[in-house]
Amino acid sequence: MSERTPHISLPLDRLVPRVLDITPEELDSWPEDARNLAVAVAAELFLVRANPFIKPDDVKASVEKRLAEANPKAWGDYPRTIRKAYKAFWDVFEADKRFRDNLVERLRQFLPAEDVVTAAHSLVECSTDATDLRMEMPLCMLLPESAEHIRHILRLANELEFAVIPRGGGSGLTGGAIPAHRRSVILSLSKFKKIISIDTEARTLCAQTGVITLKAIKAAEAKGLLFTVDPASKAASSLGGNIAENAGGPFAFEYGTTLDNIISYKMVEATGEIIEVRRVDHPRHKIRPDETAVFEVLDGEGAVRDVISLPGDQIRARNLGKDVSNKYLGGLPGVQKEGVDGIITEACFALYPIPRYSRTLCLEFFGRSMNNAMCVIRDVVGLRNRIREEGDAVKISALEEFNSKYVRAINYVKKSSLYEGDPISVLLLQLDSDNEDALMRAAADIVDIVDPYDNVDVFEAKDAKTAELYWEDRHKLSAISRRTSGFKINEDVVIPLSVVPEFAEFLEDLNLHCIAHAYRTALQNAGRLHGIPASDEFIAMELEFCDRVLRGRITGRELSDSEVEVQTYYFFTDLAARYPRLKDRLAAIHADLAATRIEVASHMHAGDGNCHVNIPVNSNDPEMMRQAWEAAEKVFEKVTQLGGAVSGEHGIGITKIAFLDEAKIEALRAYKKRVDPKGLINPGKLTTRALAVEPYTFSFNRLIRDIKKTALPDKDTLISILSGIQFCNRCGKCKQVCPMFAPEYGMLYHPRNKNIALGALIEAIYYSQIAHGEPDPALLDKLRGIIDHCTACGKCTGVCPVKIESGKVALGLRNFLDQQGCGGHPIKHKILSYLVEDVSARAPKAAKFAAYGQQFHNKAMPLLPRFWRDRIENPALRGPNPSIGLRNLSERLDLDKGSIFIPKEGREAPETVLYFPGCGASLFSSAIGMAAVHLLLRAEVAVLIPHRHLCCGYPLLAAGMGEEYRRNRERNREALRALLEEAERLGLSPSHCLTSCGTCREALEEHELKTLRPNLVHMDVTQFLLGRLEFPVSEDATPILYHAACHSEWADVPKNKATDMYMAALRKVTGRPVELSPNCCGESGMGAMTTPAIYNRIRERKRVTLAENLADASETMPILVGCPSCKMGINRILAEMRDKHPVLHTLEYLAEALDGPKWKKMLKKNAKDARVRG
Repeated sequence: MSERTPHISLPLDRLVPRVLDITPEELDSWPEDARNLAVAVAAELFLVRANPFIKPDDVKASVEKRLAEANPKAWGDYPRTIRKAYKAFWDVFEADKRFRDNLVERLRQFLPAEDVVTAAHSLVECSTDATDLRMEMPLCMLLPESAEHIRHILRLANELEFAVIPRGGGSGLTGGAIPAHRRSVILSLSKFKKIISIDTEARTLCAQTGVITLKAIKAAEAKGLLFTVDPASKAASSLGGNIAENAGGPFAFEYGTTLDNIISYKMVEATGEIIEVRRVDHPRHKIRPDETAVFEVLDGEGAVRDVISLPGDQIRARNLGKDVSNKYLGGLPGVQKEGVDGIITEACFALYPIPRYSRTLCLEFFGRSMNNAMCVIRDVVGLRNRIREEGDAVKISALEEFNSKYVRAINYVKKSSLYEGDPISVLLLQLDSDNEDALMRAAADIVDIVDPYDNVDVFEAKDAKTAELYWEDRHKLSAISRRTSGFKINEDVVIPLSVVPEFAEFLEDLNLHCIAHAYRTALQNAGRLHGIPASDEFIAMELEFCDRVLRGRITGRELSDSEVEVQTYYFFTDLAARYPRLKDRLAAIHADLAATRIEVASHMHAGDGNCHVNIPVNSNDPEMMRQAWEAAEKVFEKVTQLGGAVSGEHGIGITKIAFLDEAKIEALRAYKKRVDPKGLINPGKLTTRALAVEPYTFSFNRLIRDIKKTALPDKDTLISILSGIQFCNRCGKCKQVCPMFAPEYGMLYHPRNKNIALGALIEAIYYSQIAHGEPDPALLDKLRGIIDHCTACGKCTGVCPVKIESGKVALGLRNFLDQQGCGGHPIKHKILSYLVEDVSARAPKAAKFAAYGQQFHNKAMPLLPRFWRDRIENPALRGPNPSIGLRNLSERLDLDKGSIFIPKEGREAPETVLYFPGCGASLFSSAIGMAAVHLLLRAEVAVLIPHRHLCCGYPLLAAGMGEEYRRNRERNREALRALLEEAERLGLSPSHCLTSCGTCREALEEHELKTLRPNLVHMDVTQFLLGRLEFPVSEDATPILYHAACHSEWADVPKNKATDMYMAALRKVTGRPVELSPNCCGESGMGAMTTPAIYNRIRERKRVTLAENLADASETMPILVGCPSCKMGINRILAEMRDKHPVLHTLEYLAEALDGPKWKKMLKKNAKDARVRG
């Protein structure tokens, strides 16, 4: 039965009422065999609702076979009842399919076909949010491009009565934007990405609401202004989502939540009417308790339809810094409504000047109790109030706290040397001001506040870089869920600041209670083991200790849960020593205690009293889930008792609706009935505590367990990949760096989405394996389609809180597909297979052949009519193509005569490097390799170059040709070993392995060259040279345009920071301004040729970007790249644009900057003089 079931968190018997409409009471009355049959049928049928990758006909055939094999004589009428229920289910399923087909046809009458998305992976991705909770699968996802599109969608919804679920960034933490009904569509604002204007005089930013928050923050910053809506999800959340949730973040303490910063916004109502809402006389500060915020609602003609006045104490309940529980909010459209009353399309926000001076402080608290930390928070807020009263010279822009559970989860490195152990609490403060003296006084005041308290240490960041490092710890907090495969119950409650110390003590007691409960269970399980006598007095003593904790006789003031955790370890170690035959079983019991104990972690936007209580939990463990929700309920009860609110910024959604005050639910229900009488927009949310269906999560653990039982080819690869991606917490931070996130072009393939889709797709592959004995080739094609949307650059890992290596996941899956014979690119496979047999001889010949072929192609293609050329998808065939040099690096430098170069100036044991030019700098653009050698020799560095051409092997890795890659790697290692030994005989000891291509460096890092030369450092040539050569400062003050490669050039820094490091170095060495041209060039090695359907869209996005970059640029402005493939890609785009701007690798630019246009002639002489060995 278990083989053909969905891999979800719910017990399978809970699917029977949902699928077969058989009540739990009726099912419980059935005989066991009949009950098992009903559960098996319901579970398998549920697959067609939960996983659109699985073929319904396969499920139907399997269920009908199962029912045909049922024994009616032994089971009576029960099989007949199940068959009847099955038929009813299938009739509804087929009716929904017909409805969907008609709906798609109607939608495509006014939407472009590509904007009505029915692809299985897209449906799975948008069926959940950051919670991973799911209810129903949507019929389709819509990507409207204008407000008019949205009006048409809503009018059609009113006609056909289907639900519309607005979706922004999908970063919600309460399930508020997931479909709760079968006949639902997702209305994604992914294409609403335009920042309309930034008015520096009025200090406003206006944008479409699909804009990612971080993009708005950076756009304002570029104009010298501060965008203060900064939720922790800013790298993934959208502006529209921020309004719908009334989101806040660290800046909310000083500047308020989204509502406080709104100037105006436009919204399409459920009827399809467009309204505009404007704040009257925005005072440019946070709405205070004694103030009233006034909003005008304008109709489509611009006439005032309504005026809404919101007293401060209705926005936030008295004594609370945040509060989003009042969903009605005076009937203000859109704001705080979680998308139940309309779709917000545009918005304008207030901006603020960026203060000139800033200080970051870090306070570390030690000991058993968090009371001191909470008292300091309360006192700092008091200081902030006093500063406001005295003229508001200093802003405490952020006041953030996290406790010991996070200290451990993020591997926090403590700063204090005064105290032993890890801190129990860490407090981060950011002080900003235009008055440096006032800022220093405020910092001193905070030190004075801390001084009376014991066990606390204070640190001030010495500069901006150190401050950034302090805040990086805060940004890692979502790693708390790694322990439980990325799932947690995340509750953001708000409490009055006066009771913060009391709430902290409550959490300490709760954690102590939870570990005592887990310890007691473990002791009881140990006591039941055969071989341990019931009279074991030490177990009895520990059980009595647990009982005292659970009865409240021992509290968190006397003992921390961390101390009990240590106690459990030593007790079970002793127990194993006393009963050595039970050692393994006792170790397993203790491991289960550690894995399933409930931990209540907390961090705070402390200035607002906004406490995020996170409870990591395995969603597929019913008992652990029960205990976690029990703990969450205790938290809500305590918050209510203390006069707090159940949400400060995350909203209510489906996870907190049971705890929302009934009067607040009724107020919103009456409002929604008025504005959305048919209940079409996000139905089933906020207006009733009863959920339409029971939510569930996907269970990677269960899928891994089942795959292990199969004969699926290369199942170990799939298990390894699933084991890696299961830790994804769906935060969406990968969006900001992923080259495949191009929503304007219909591409939403960032790793978060792919991880969600991969779980479902691999489940479908597993199902097809057990149904047919082998994986369905059509599913493998879909897997390839998803994985092809990855450049494997690894930048996502740099921003991922749990460090999922999505690039390696993609490469692993490509290898899996290649092993199945489904690589999808047979010509590429054959060419690479041929070349890799003898890279040194064949690759240079192939490159020369390509160069001649390209010259002929570029001359011949213009003879074809433009109409025909434009219909060719492959850019290499369509043209024009960038030039490939006819002479490679070996020919230009006569490497056959010797490839070890020692500059004259440094014959006495000079600094030595191994330079690996790879295919790009050797075969396709040898000027790059020449520039590298020239600059290294000018720096008086000895250079080793492989005697014969070597390929790093990355194209093989990217093609999924893992075995061929490994063979090539071993040949490279042998060739490089011989070269290093030869150098050693000459007295040379290479310190660095240098490349001029990010992919080459990454591939060589996998060559494990440190086993040949332990101290060898991998680095880009440009990075190595800086500081070793003095370049003349350019008299040209015009900007350089820098295109950053997907595969980072700069080494030894997080990949998401490499671009900034590279640009800063360019500014320093050239003395010229450097501007960034973002987005992938669309070349991706061979990607542009083998998967043009993907990379043509990427290239079109880059073309638009370059057109904007070059619109007002001088004709001589150089475009610099750090990657040979990018040089080809940018040249290809400029050729299509008929643009003449020069595209140079940074090394080429620096070589000419140092020695003028004749540097190549100088190189030939220097190389000849320096050559010492052939």
